[in-house]
Amino acid sequence: MPHSLAARIQAGLTFAGNPLHTAGDESGQGTVEYVGLAMSVGILLLAVGSFLSGKDHGIGTVITGALKAAIQQASGASK
Repeated sequence: MPHSLAARIQAGLTFAGNPLHTAGDESGQGTVEYVGLAMSVGILLLAVGSFLSGKDHGIGTVITGALKAAIQQASGASK
């Protein structure tokens, strides 16, 4: 039995046993990317906050308001 035939049989049995999984299934990929982006923004805010060392320049309020508005718009929630 050639290796390619054995691989096809194995793949067929694997996908037949799990009908929810399909080849090329990328559902949820956008969510993962948005979570990564949100974490990056959070780290950036922490860095800016530590750089300003407690001085209130109002940048945190502006960024927080913009992020909340963007999240509400993306989720379809009304204001």
